[in-house]
Amino acid sequence: MSRRRGAGFGAALFGVVLLIAGCGTRLDVLVSCADAPGSFDCVAQAPSASGYPETAAVPVPSASPRSPDAVGQEYERRFVALLAANRLSHMNEANGIGPHGRSYLDVGSHNFQTDYRAVRETASVVGTELQPLPVAGQPTIRHFTRAWRIARNVLHLGKGSRLAGQKTFFFSGLQARKVLIEIVPVDNMPGSLSGSCNGALSVRAAGRARDYAAGEAIAIPVGGDERGTVLEPDAALTRCNFTYATEAGTYSSPLAMLREESADPALAEFDSRYEVCGMPSGRRLSALQKAFWKSRWLSQTCAMPAGRPTLLDDEREGFNAKVRALLGRPLPARAFEDANPEWPLDFSRAPRLSLIYVSYLDIKADFSGRVIERLLRWHAARGTKVRVMVTDILQREKDKALLYKLAADYPNVHLQEFAWQPPAGSAAEQQIYRLLRTHHVKMLGALSSQPGRSAAIIGGRNIHDGFLFDAPVDLTGFEGLYQHSSDESSLSLHYYANYNDFEVAYRDDATVRRMMAQLSTLWHRDTETTMVRPYSIAVEGHSGGMRHRMRHFMSVPYADGRALEHNYVELIDAARHTIEFVNPYLNPTPAIAAAIDRAVARGVRITVIGRIDLKGDLGGKVLTALNELFVEQYADRIAIYEYKVPDILLHAKLMMIDREFVSISSVNLNHRSFIHDTENGMVALDRRLYRRIKAVFEGYRAKSVRLSSDVEIPGIYRALFRKKIVREAM
Repeated sequence: MSRRRGAGFGAALFGVVLLIAGCGTRLDVLVSCADAPGSFDCVAQAPSASGYPETAAVPVPSASPRSPDAVGQEYERRFVALLAANRLSHMNEANGIGPHGRSYLDVGSHNFQTDYRAVRETASVVGTELQPLPVAGQPTIRHFTRAWRIARNVLHLGKGSRLAGQKTFFFSGLQARKVLIEIVPVDNMPGSLSGSCNGALSVRAAGRARDYAAGEAIAIPVGGDERGTVLEPDAALTRCNFTYATEAGTYSSPLAMLREESADPALAEFDSRYEVCGMPSGRRLSALQKAFWKSRWLSQTCAMPAGRPTLLDDEREGFNAKVRALLGRPLPARAFEDANPEWPLDFSRAPRLSLIYVSYLDIKADFSGRVIERLLRWHAARGTKVRVMVTDILQREKDKALLYKLAADYPNVHLQEFAWQPPAGSAAEQQIYRLLRTHHVKMLGALSSQPGRSAAIIGGRNIHDGFLFDAPVDLTGFEGLYQHSSDESSLSLHYYANYNDFEVAYRDDATVRRMMAQLSTLWHRDTETTMVRPYSIAVEGHSGGMRHRMRHFMSVPYADGRALEHNYVELIDAARHTIEFVNPYLNPTPAIAAAIDRAVARGVRITVIGRIDLKGDLGGKVLTALNELFVEQYADRIAIYEYKVPDILLHAKLMMIDREFVSISSVNLNHRSFIHDTENGMVALDRRLYRRIKAVFEGYRAKSVRLSSDVEIPGIYRALFRKKIVREAM
């Protein structure tokens, strides 16, 4: 196949993207140009008899950092390196290479070995030191448009709300080489989706597949025995006009299905953003300042004014910050005292919102979840795009029913149930990871065109009554909601504990917009590999202020080379005087533990506040023993305090260094946060913010007692914790 004249660096580079990302979980098949029509040049490859392609992966060409589009080229080069690292991990897993004791040379295919070396070379830069590009110019917003991922959309279909009238479902094909639309019936009532589309559509259902041409009549069974129906629209398809009707004739509604990037180009532009960050010269920076400003493999925004965010230490204030973002006013005290999830809501001050993100570990069908669902329902009825992300495995029957019904009533509400899938042929350890890798990015973001009406709330809380009330409230009279119980004998994922946590709220429009645009990269991840596009790239030169700055970060550790762990190690190594932690789970990775040891050795005063006894939490006894192991190892060298408010687990995640650096996040000081879970948070170089957080820290310490290293840990737990896979699971 000949190349188009002028295709140049970008086409060759993203030939590698197609080779790496195009494989999905099938590691013995490489994508051909037919899989990405019209996107850019690539080299078609046919599998050999051994199942591997006859040609090697396209190498990444070098490019001068001073070439006309050096920033875009370098951004793509780094993205390809991350994709290659993920591909290399999958190749190792599927073929038992590396820690499993096998060399890639043991795989009896010359073509595989050639491909392996090429992918390994491309991936080799991941985790290495990144330097800002020597490119002059002010920081800018750019947009990434190349097709690289498999996009999975979910259409929830049920009887729906008659308040919605004509319904519109927007499916995303943003940066996608393949688009899938999974149909999820909300009830078991048999029905059908019928109509036609302006482009070709492939339908797979019940093990059968059928292709429909543009304009051809389409009939798709829904509900009843029909499960696993997936639509694959052609790249040219932008609209389908359907009618969804139940078989019994009790419900019928028109449903338009539109390609989002065509129907809403402004949102597509927002979702495709990345930032170019101006970086200051490191010659005059302290080690801590260098760690803050550093260009990383970790997804992070550029530095921006820290402002004066609202600190949300009180549980009710934390919940009301979310209510205010959507309603324009808080719930009155009486609503909480009555614990009435149907409390009348006054929307007269509600902001006009274009996009809402609700991203949490889980959203429970209780007082908290129902109030948030009612607020989302009101905005959805007015056309607001609503995107909800939760962890699949933690959503129980009533939780799913609450969110599924919302999405079925208003198809502009999109629900992603996060579930990591191991690559095909993986070892048993990787199969276990599907139970361990959860969605732990916590943010409620509301984007408004009205000045001052946008909001983003981040921190440690979930949408769960345990983060709002001091004891389970009586919800027995409310159909569809859980009546929580504190039964400690229950091993169910429907558990309940009371938490004291911490969040921070931003209302500056520019700050909120940047944080939500970064979250869009996670929303538009590759569905098969969970790969996420980087959000920023650094160039030399910083003309803004150096003081009172903050950044938002987001971590997908198995997709970014465990960049968050590297970040924490560098921050701890940069400390010269003090490190102050608030954290509930004290099981640091070996690299972070070694950094703590180095800090202690050079005289850094470290203070940790947490709830060591995690009685009431899911897996409380085992997690308590892990915390006690940390106490045993460190309490004679650092100050460890146990939070002693009865029946309340301190769940905040704070880190402060040298009275200058502050981190407020979802990140636990355990293996899971740095190996398995998605995470997010803010970091700031701001002495003013430090003083405000320090007051919160001292409030926790006043309710705590200092511990000694004299603890008793049952031998069975000591033996259990010597197993690497056990430590990494917690």
